[in-house]
Amino acid sequence: MKNRLKAEVWDKMQFLFRNFYDRTMHAAMVYDGKIDLEVMKEVVYFMVSGVPVLHSTFHYDVIKPYWTVNDFDVDDVLSVAETTEEDLWQDIYSFLQQSVDYRGKVQTFARIFYYGDKSAIAFVVDHMCFDGGDLKYFLGKLCENYSLRIKGEPFAPVKTGSRSCDAVYGKFDPEDEKKARKLYKNVSAVHDSHTFPLTESSPEDKLNIVVREIDGALFDSFRKKGKAQGYTVNDLMVGVYVQSLFEYGGWDHADKLSIPCMVDLRRHIVNGGAELGLANHTGFMICSVDGITDDIAETIRAVAECNARNKEDKFMGLYSIPLLKLAYKVFPHCIAETAIKIGYDNPLIGMSNIGMMTHDLDMGGLALMDGFMTGAIKYKPYMQLALITVLGRMKMSICVRGNDRDREMIERFFDIYIRNIQKYVSESTGE
Repeated sequence: MKNRLKAEVWDKMQFLFRNFYDRTMHAAMVYDGKIDLEVMKEVVYFMVSGVPVLHSTFHYDVIKPYWTVNDFDVDDVLSVAETTEEDLWQDIYSFLQQSVDYRGKVQTFARIFYYGDKSAIAFVVDHMCFDGGDLKYFLGKLCENYSLRIKGEPFAPVKTGSRSCDAVYGKFDPEDEKKARKLYKNVSAVHDSHTFPLTESSPEDKLNIVVREIDGALFDSFRKKGKAQGYTVNDLMVGVYVQSLFEYGGWDHADKLSIPCMVDLRRHIVNGGAELGLANHTGFMICSVDGITDDIAETIRAVAECNARNKEDKFMGLYSIPLLKLAYKVFPHCIAETAIKIGYDNPLIGMSNIGMMTHDLDMGGLALMDGFMTGAIKYKPYMQLALITVLGRMKMSICVRGNDRDREMIERFFDIYIRNIQKYVSESTGE
């Protein structure tokens, strides 16, 4: 195996994002039985070995950054802890509330938690290595390989190949590809000054993951009522997000609010990237609302209309990539970072719908009971709402480097969010 790996465009951008968040993804899966430690050690070693960037060290270089691939032991990645059913999630979040150091030997850490006759496994992964789309793939492949090993069958290989951002042009015909490669528009220039109310930054601030699960019956009613009116779950969640932000922030209802929403760019990649290596392929689209009323249904309608217009754009999510590529091509890395910082506006408020965790994550006869995924932990004043659907239940998370007061404020925001869901369901049913 070659010792050095090229740092791709999105590796470099995630490195730049160290100024805004912890560059780490966080995930956990809870099972109705005990994970076999020795089998999981084999699986984790196989999985990490199959993704060279996960056992590499990132080297900052003023001209051209790069990765060096390291030898490693499974104990460098995987650890074990005992807990109780009552303390399980507290212990999981304590583990997840850490950042992966790009200067380390490995770029992921995992821990198995045993409690009674059940267990859980949690992961933190450097976002420079890949994004949430490939984290879901990685976890799915890990579960598949655990099941294969339990049955005494050979492991299924992890996908390998290019990690280049150029893959996002693979499904376009030559004419459209030419257009896509000229999308120099700076989509980050949102120019929205609204900020989520949090305390001032302090050296005592710590990484915090704040999670709220929407009651299953309420979420089901919410989803069904929205579907009957032609809305997707994403339309509904963004709509309630907008309404709740105005209410919580005390903003003028006539204000325009623009929220960048993450977009999985594998929609533009041949076979969804199945023949590529694990990488970052995420862009974003802007959902803008020109003010709101007190009618939650009206806000959801406005959001759905904006989302529909975004989806009509065949190049959705691809703007600015040529601009980033040009900067890194023309300038030495240190100058490219400075140039990008000048033109890049990190969103003050964002949203990411990660998708679903389902029984596809069952492994070796162990059924998935619960789970969680979220992206990076933001540094104030930046914040993002992340969503993950777990076995049909919606979990919301806001992750910030802050204090107990910030945690309380986020919990109050979740209270408002839930009340607005209840209001929409009630008004839609006429209750």
